[in-house]
Amino acid sequence: MSSTENVLELGWVLWGLNYANVAVTTSWTYNSFLTLADEVAFLTQSQWRLPKLLYIVCRYLTCGYLTLEMLVAFQPMMSIHTCQVIYSINTYLGSFIVVCAEGVFLLRVCAIWGFGRKMVVLFSMSGLMYVIAATVVLSIIRSPPTTTKSPIPVTSCLETGSDRTIIILYVILVAAEIQIWAFALYKFAASYSRRGGRNHLLEQLIHHNMIYLTCGLVFSFSVILTTARLNVFYGFMIVRFLRN
Repeated sequence: MSSTENVLELGWVLWGLNYANVAVTTSWTYNSFLTLADEVAFLTQSQWRLPKLLYIVCRYLTCGYLTLEMLVAFQPMMSIHTCQVIYSINTYLGSFIVVCAEGVFLLRVCAIWGFGRKMVVLFSMSGLMYVIAATVVLSIIRSPPTTTKSPIPVTSCLETGSDRTIIILYVILVAAEIQIWAFALYKFAASYSRRGGRNHLLEQLIHHNMIYLTCGLVFSFSVILTTARLNVFYGFMIVRFLRN
């Protein structure tokens, strides 16, 4: 493929991701306005516990993450240094949001298991193991992404780097999500096979968990497949989009 074709292909990808980011940001903003009354009631009336703190992190740090992503996408004259600063901030923000979101999933699954001591210990140890594994991978593979100026004025800059890092980290994430999904699936099957005395509130919680976890698995597999099959910079851009 010639360099001109590469640039054109990159342009289509960047345009598509820009539109996707606008769609995600618009949907997030619209949903925030629709649920504002419920959110105020939740924040003012519920007790301050770990699930609430994780929810606040996922809810409001996402606003900052999306704002910075939109800034990079629609300021084509931004300098490389500014891009590097924004990408660094968003890397930490995105990683922290993902960890907190997985924490929410863990707590929800522990809740449908009645916060049994064995389940809490199991998921706590598993979560710690996955975090340690990701940290070890990042410490061994010392190849941070490189920020380069976009060859076309669709966005200000883009990141390129080792696709191996993305794939390994998302394989770890998929392993964690499959574990959570499997325990939720067991409860999901058990709730529908039970005769008499069904807890409809518990069934709704399990049902919602299955939807959220399945979506998370699909997105994680999308990152792995995209990074493995397409050019490396596509993987980095898809990662940033799916964190939204």
